[in-house]
Amino acid sequence: MLKNIFVISDVELGQGDIFDDFKDEHLLIGFLKKITQEKGKNILILNGDTFDFLKMHYQGRFTHHITEEISVWKMQRIIETYPRIFQTLREFLNKSANEIHFIIGNHDYDLHWPGVQKLLQQTLGHPNKITFGGSFDTKELHVEHGNQVDYFYKFTDENPFLKHRGKVLLNLPFGNMVVTRYFIELKRLFPLEERYPRHQAFDNFPAFAKMKQKIAYNFIIKGIFLNFILSLGDPIASVPYLNLIKHVFTHGLELHDEMKFIKKRFKSMIKLYPGRQAYIMGHLHITHHEVNAAKNHIQIVTNTWREEYDISRNKEHVLKPKTYAQITYENDQLQKVDLLTYS
Repeated sequence: MLKNIFVISDVELGQGDIFDDFKDEHLLIGFLKKITQEKGKNILILNGDTFDFLKMHYQGRFTHHITEEISVWKMQRIIETYPRIFQTLREFLNKSANEIHFIIGNHDYDLHWPGVQKLLQQTLGHPNKITFGGSFDTKELHVEHGNQVDYFYKFTDENPFLKHRGKVLLNLPFGNMVVTRYFIELKRLFPLEERYPRHQAFDNFPAFAKMKQKIAYNFIIKGIFLNFILSLGDPIASVPYLNLIKHVFTHGLELHDEMKFIKKRFKSMIKLYPGRQAYIMGHLHITHHEVNAAKNHIQIVTNTWREEYDISRNKEHVLKPKTYAQITYENDQLQKVDLLTYS
């Protein structure tokens, strides 16, 4: 029997406002219709950051204290904003053998809530063909979003919630809290500049770089050095100082050039999940395909499906291609692993 596994990441569906970076609805729908027509059993892995809860306000305000009610409200807004996408996903599941697996990323950490999962299952139908988790594994394949090997966005599936002042809240990764409390203002002021690789955006948009530096200084003073005073008793705002030290020790002060992080992140992933033939992640918003013949495995990073650009040497703004991984099995035997482009 033929089986295909399709992997895309970082779609980042929002609620259609200036914080929503997803624009290419026709491409995503076209891709979903294409894989629906593939022969055999088809598994779609939405590999993290499928939804951009992180940059969504709740009734006009941003907060890092996320209850289930808030996350369900956001999920409903996303469904209402992109009904054609959810209908196409439903049609994909209507094919008897097809399945969807949602891997939880740092932008859609809210998928841990039972209420959010139930709403998605009801919207897409076929709840027994929809699963959620931190990764997808076979004996040959490991797929995860990539935030689990990122010191700032790592979380634990075992403890996604905590209690604070009588409420059950999402136990957010440190990076999520930083975005919500500090850097969301940068997105509000410069909604388009954030759609470029960070090092390119800072080099080409001086006002954007200046404001980012101002907010970064504010975060360093308030969010790190004075955090134990300003956020006293707030467990979600606590600083993982050990992880900060690990990042500096591993990567120095570099935060923006994701290409420099690839080797060490794959090394960590392979150490945690040894013996696979293919390792796939997203998260970095870059395209990477490496065949390691010596160790007999393939490393793939799929790029984002949100609207994002590169700035070429002649200052031309080029829309990033939409990439996906396709893993093909025949009679449960792995046949090939490809990184492909959809246009």
